[in-house]
Amino acid sequence: MKKLLVLSLACALLAPAALSAADFEGTVSMKMSGREAAAKGGGAVMNFSLKGGLTRMDMDAQGMSVGVIMDPAKQQMTMLMVQQHMYMIRPMATPEAPAGTSAGKAPEMTLEKTSTTEKILGYECVKYVAKDDKGKSTELWLTDQLGSFMGFGSGGGPMGRRGGGGPMPQGWEQLLQGKSLFPMRVVSLDAGQEVGRMEVTAVEKKSMPDSLFTVPADWQDMSAMMRGMGAPGGMPPGMPPRGGN
Repeated sequence: MKKLLVLSLACALLAPAALSAADFEGTVSMKMSGREAAAKGGGAVMNFSLKGGLTRMDMDAQGMSVGVIMDPAKQQMTMLMVQQHMYMIRPMATPEAPAGTSAGKAPEMTLEKTSTTEKILGYECVKYVAKDDKGKSTELWLTDQLGSFMGFGSGGGPMGRRGGGGPMPQGWEQLLQGKSLFPMRVVSLDAGQEVGRMEVTAVEKKSMPDSLFTVPADWQDMSAMMRGMGAPGGMPPGMPPRGGN
């Protein structure tokens, strides 16, 4: 059970994000920091592998190696417990209101393009500012050289959204859907104060092996066990959805 709880916590950080791998093959590393990251268990370094429409994300969580394989064509994500040789398959998100909001009452968001530019890791970026009607804003440094962004999903993580399915994107992520823009740096602000930061630390274009995006045949499938536990979205009992009570 402890291993499954760690997997839930780790995937709440991991599962939310992905490049459109059809536009890029190689690896991208991101780091989360700040108050929001600390509230999720500390800063995290996430390593992304991308190829042919598939995305794999890996990180270490409390001494465990965990990962997520996202397959948009099949509309499914596979959570991996690498050391334990276990995995769990969950459906990806379907359009609905983000967690913590009533249906049809998602926060109103606007996205403003500024004239500020910066080169990050060799990629030309333009600064955008996303604002909601709750007084929060997010500064985004976006490049059009790495494909599109599928979202960081704040709807409780891949196992935490009520009613099943995968994570749903939060406000600024929804604004990027359908656009060929990828965030190299994201700074979350509350009343003008920085509360969280996500930044790309490395990008490497290279050929990726197909085996990285498949589960080895001898690994144990935990999908049925998690569904049988009766928790919302296949989440272990006692783990409330992020954004819920």
